[in-house]
Amino acid sequence: MAYSKEEILPILLHISRNASNQEELLTTFPDAGSLLEEFVQEGLLELNHHHFYMITEKGMKTIRKLVEKRSHHKHGSKKKPPKRKGLIQLAILQLLNEAPRHGYQVMKLLEERSEGHYSPSAGTIYPALQDLLDRDFIGVHEQADKKVYVLHTTGLEYLKDVVQDEEQFWEDWRFKLMWKQSKEAALLKEQFEKFQLEYHYALRSVMGNPQKANDLISILEDSRQKLVNLSKHDVEGGEE
Repeated sequence: MAYSKEEILPILLHISRNASNQEELLTTFPDAGSLLEEFVQEGLLELNHHHFYMITEKGMKTIRKLVEKRSHHKHGSKKKPPKRKGLIQLAILQLLNEAPRHGYQVMKLLEERSEGHYSPSAGTIYPALQDLLDRDFIGVHEQADKKVYVLHTTGLEYLKDVVQDEEQFWEDWRFKLMWKQSKEAALLKEQFEKFQLEYHYALRSVMGNPQKANDLISILEDSRQKLVNLSKHDVEGGEE
């Protein structure tokens, strides 16, 4: 894509806030005709059945990258990439706690333990294994031309801190895996990413004008209270 972030970011941000048809967008961005077509081809936008442009997950990732690049350029610093965390790494540790295994065994066992809800690929499993190696949670030995992965003491200690009930582990793991793959989880993730993006812009506005801080605090307090009200009954019910 041969367009600058100054051209890309305003359009994608606008559509992330409000799905718009082409007529509405061209009123705000008169030169966006060819951009919109290319954004759709690139998978950053999609057209719904009402012919409204909507932001895709790839489009949201693009916005975040552009915002981060702008912040890094402005402040002259680079953000370190976060360490991988997640269900797959934890499940691998649990498998290696049972016995040393090679990569293919890990893949097949994860598929088996998921009861058909997850089909792991080499492109997912081996980066996860490498991450655990980098964190010294596991080690690797060569056996009969195969790399066999073993659990280290640090990995075992981490596992004991995180896993409270080994017998319940795989049932809970399958439940979380199914949730992460659900339509509801995808919709919540999308809205949360949009919220984070808007908070980022609101915070930058407050940094430029501290008098707006109380307005932002009020918005956050209101949102937090709504979350409290949403979960209050379940939490209190669980404590009784």
